[in-house]
Amino acid sequence: MLRRFFNSSLIPVLLVLAVATATAAQATETNMAATNGAQAGVQGAQTPQGPRPEQFTFPPLNFKVPKPAEFRTKLSNGLVVYIAEDHEIPWFTASLLLRTEPFLEPKDKLGVDGFASSIMRSGGSATMTGEQINERMDFLAGTVTARNLSINIRHLDEGLKIWMDILNNPAFPEDKLRREKDAALPGIRNRNKNVAQVAGRVYSELIYGEDSPITQETTEATITSITRDDLIAWHKKYWGANNAILVVSGDFKKAEMMKKLEATFGKWRKAEKAVPPIPKVQQAAKAGVYMVQPEVIPNQGIIRIGHLGLKTDDPDYPAVDLMNYILGGGSFSSRITKVVRTDMGLAYSTSSSFGGGGGGPRGGGGGAGILYPGTFTASCQTKNSTVVFAAQLMLDLIEGMHNGDVSEADLKMAKNARVNAFPSMFSGIGSILQNFANLEFNGRPLDYYDTYLAKYEKVTVADLKRVAQKWLQPDKMIIMVAGNIEECKRGADNLLPNQPTIEAMAAKFGGRSIEGLAKKYGDGTVHIVKLK
Repeated sequence: MLRRFFNSSLIPVLLVLAVATATAAQATETNMAATNGAQAGVQGAQTPQGPRPEQFTFPPLNFKVPKPAEFRTKLSNGLVVYIAEDHEIPWFTASLLLRTEPFLEPKDKLGVDGFASSIMRSGGSATMTGEQINERMDFLAGTVTARNLSINIRHLDEGLKIWMDILNNPAFPEDKLRREKDAALPGIRNRNKNVAQVAGRVYSELIYGEDSPITQETTEATITSITRDDLIAWHKKYWGANNAILVVSGDFKKAEMMKKLEATFGKWRKAEKAVPPIPKVQQAAKAGVYMVQPEVIPNQGIIRIGHLGLKTDDPDYPAVDLMNYILGGGSFSSRITKVVRTDMGLAYSTSSSFGGGGGGPRGGGGGAGILYPGTFTASCQTKNSTVVFAAQLMLDLIEGMHNGDVSEADLKMAKNARVNAFPSMFSGIGSILQNFANLEFNGRPLDYYDTYLAKYEKVTVADLKRVAQKWLQPDKMIIMVAGNIEECKRGADNLLPNQPTIEAMAAKFGGRSIEGLAKKYGDGTVHIVKLK
């Protein structure tokens, strides 16, 4: 009886399942037929093709550079101010460009400038401790450092008062100095362990020399020698209106804001005029191959290839910049990236540049050759077994450019990139003010940007070939490798991919090992650099 009950109960369920299965099968057949019909239709008619990117046409670029005079003014004490209204949000932003670097620190007190700037904020003033400033600025939802203030416009008066207190009356407490020293020392003790730090430092020393002010770095001795009296003396000597430029923007009326600035920054004292002793530069190391091994041996090597470069006020610079854009400065549009990364798959990041002057360990962050000649540098990071191969590929491309391998199409691509990117340098109030302030701070003419585009527009293919021969200098080429010396030396084995290209490069550059490069570009010796 129980069995008859289950059988009678299951019959309706099975009937429902059977109907559902048949319906699903019929739907599937219908969908397949429709899909096949659609595919047949697609195959029967070609898909319309849109224009390629280079086929698009655009109206001529009609961008007018703002005039610095619209934003530049002075306070009664001589402090230069670049100021503009920005009513997008109810906010105030200001920053100081202050000439306390580069090359002003005494050699035995390297680090005093950074400590002074940091402790002016963390150590507080004569009236507020650093912790009290933290608490108050959190309440006001703003931030303040020795060089910057960012705050809601309704709290501006109190924000300016706190900022001026920090600038005029820094306390420089001993405990904050000890904390800064303790924080700095581990980085100094471990700097020989990081392959990127080692590569950057050694390459810079090969270009400019170990004793150059450009390559000098803080040491345990210079850090531990700094006293509270040193901080006080440094602040008194250089922190003043005549060594600074103030950049201000926000939700205010300019006339009203100038009154506030005059009542605060207009009373800022003058200091001793800072005149940085810019060093004369010549390449220190002769051409050749140099290798250095960090204390923690990595499984990849960093390659730096190059020599001393030029300053950006050199008349050749626009042509050099366009030439380098084609070679390695144009990211995925450049030859080095295309060959080393895209085609050969040897590195994630690889490039070349003409820059560095002002951006070394004590270079002040100026950029490409602003204060002194920068460097030409081609670089990449790759596994040990492909270090020599990657270096050969980059040298092959550099040699091709040096020998005049550049076309009208190359020039058009690079020129369009630079010209079309120019307006973005002035995309907001902040960038406009900062650009003009930087020009004045670095001693450049304020009409620099008025002639910027014209200098790039007039560059010809003949110019590219001329500057490539002049500024890519095989007889001065330094090839520096940081990594596992023995593994990087050996070069590519027979198991790696791209064997035909490896063979071609080996035939051109004297073999698969790095000794071939030492013979072609140097005295035949692979020079081992000892870490200090």
